[in-house]
Amino acid sequence: MEYKKLEKLAKQGDYGAIAQLEKRKEVLVQLPVREAMGYPLTWCPTDIPKQKMNAIEEMYNMIHIIENNLEVSVAEESFYSCQIEGANTTLEETFEIFKAKRTVTKGDKMILNTYRAVKFLNLTQKRNPEVLKKLWEIITAGVCDNEDIAGNGFRTGNVRVGTHSAPDVELLEYCMKQFFEYYHMECEMSPYIKVAILHFYFVYMHPFCDGNGRCARLLTSDYLIRSGLQNFKAITLSKTLNERVLEYYQAIEESENMFYDVTPFILFFLDCVYENLHEVLKRQNKDILR
Repeated sequence: MEYKKLEKLAKQGDYGAIAQLEKRKEVLVQLPVREAMGYPLTWCPTDIPKQKMNAIEEMYNMIHIIENNLEVSVAEESFYSCQIEGANTTLEETFEIFKAKRTVTKGDKMILNTYRAVKFLNLTQKRNPEVLKKLWEIITAGVCDNEDIAGNGFRTGNVRVGTHSAPDVELLEYCMKQFFEYYHMECEMSPYIKVAILHFYFVYMHPFCDGNGRCARLLTSDYLIRSGLQNFKAITLSKTLNERVLEYYQAIEESENMFYDVTPFILFFLDCVYENLHEVLKRQNKDILR
């Protein structure tokens, strides 16, 4: 659904675009989470390809994890998540950074911080605003940008990222309440779909002055693991997100539309999970044949 294009045409009085948007509105389902001004997010369940969901389940169940995969995955997740944010360290150097606790460059610090943040999440049971603040402190230690609006954790100033204007500071508490209520809410929705919504919402509310993307990506894998999908301890979703980073930002932008329809990001995220699991299985089968 090309919301930006259709919304622009609709504003210009294009009846075809107006009709498409009205038709779209009829098939949307409200979600139990609201954006900053109180409007519910929506999605279109019929847009979700059942075949792809079944394939994701099948591939996940075919993955076999060995202990060595876990540390390698933490290293790779740290590397790729920070590469999205501009760290220029190589993957080969990443293991040396962990081993020597190297902090020569900003990239070194970012990767080591992310590694420590993963360990923190593994050892912490609660998921609430205080834990989130601690996660952010670990991720941005010594590498925090925009410190003038850092505050005591949550940002104290308004921010704009690309075309996205994050909710005003005064609305952050409401957004955070919405996020965690939905996070802990029991529902029959697939965890892959729910975590895509959570990921989008976190990036949308942009609670910190810096490090929001790294927090969102770690929380995504963490949520899947806590949902019972333990293999994600050894799966690096950030690798695929890094390879498709322009599509990542485009999917976020398309999900900020007049209906608060987050289906574009859900579909993008499911594509990334599918692609990632396919790559993991391909690598696993190669290892078996050796």
